[in-house]
Amino acid sequence: MTPNIFRRLSGSPDATRLFKKKTAVLLLEYQNEHFTGLLPIEAAYAAVAPAVALMNWADKHKIMVCHIRHLAKSRASAVFAPDSAGAEFYPELAPRKTHTVYTKYASSAFAGSLLHTDLEAAGIDTLIVAGLDSPTTVSATAHDAKLLGYKTIVAANLCAARDTVSWDKNRITKGDQMNDIALSAIADKYAQVELSTAITALELA
Repeated sequence: MTPNIFRRLSGSPDATRLFKKKTAVLLLEYQNEHFTGLLPIEAAYAAVAPAVALMNWADKHKIMVCHIRHLAKSRASAVFAPDSAGAEFYPELAPRKTHTVYTKYASSAFAGSLLHTDLEAAGIDTLIVAGLDSPTTVSATAHDAKLLGYKTIVAANLCAARDTVSWDKNRITKGDQMNDIALSAIADKYAQVELSTAITALELA
């Protein structure tokens, strides 16, 4: 038997139209740590070109773009240390002049940042979310976005996950499997999940 989709049961319809002045793109953790650092995600490289295309689309239509940077609280941290090479944005996905950068210190883009305050002030009610990595940052952000009342669409092909050691430390779960499970869980409970080409093909008003 095919399982029910929780979002359908709870009355959350998929978006068929986007309003430019009410939509924002959130780009999460496209930082060197996930490309050349200690938390590499093999599939991250495949997300670069479509992420650039999404930024180009947003800029063309004057849609708000927010880059979310993760930082460790300590400069002694092995990963995401402030001012470290790993904490820098991956060059091709660096913020542009019209974009806004927010810094987070936990998984969710909303944790400890002014993101929600600024989105509310701008009249944003719909989020297009993409980033690294899916089981943590993307999932936590989608969860919090739903709690805060946003309509959220996750760009599946712009997300990826790293290989992860199992809880019993006896197995390694590959990143593509982690990503698929995370996106499936997000689609079930928190957000609409689509390919970026399907998102940019939605009617704009």
